Amino acid sequence: MYSFSEEVLYAPATKSTDTRLPKLDLPVKYVDLILKISEHYHCNNSLLLASATSDQHQQFDLTIFTESNPGTWLQLFNKHFKSITTESVIIVPAIHSTKRHTAKWRRLYTHPKILLSIDVYGIGLIFFRKEFKEQQHFILKY
Repeated sequence: MYSFSEEVLYAPATKSTDTRLPKLDLPVKYVDLILKISEHYHCNNSLLLASATSDQHQQFDLTIFTESNPGTWLQLFNKHFKSITTESVIIVPAIHSTKRHTAKWRRLYTHPKILLSIDVYGIGLIFFRKEFKEQQHFILKY
């Protein structure tokens, strides 16, 4: 967590013209954070994941939930779990926009297959890296 905080979260944003990431409807500071995560973890294969997305048989290292209905987040996670690797990162937007969003975020990050989750208020981050041995959840100011 310390290295993530220092090397990604609080590191200065780079003025990247990264075209690997799709256009995101998020505040600029969260788009910048996603770019920093993508660069730091060398994410080359991104997926915008909505409820209408068809079955994916490809593996993705960066998945961004675009579904605004928090009731579908756990379903999306379970449906596309096979496309997640130990190097994958999932971004969940608007985790505190309503009480329902917060409750569904809590339910998602306590899923037994999720070992590390980070709440930076505007978005939630889920990691599956093999160095995480037990489930942990952090709330960080960003």
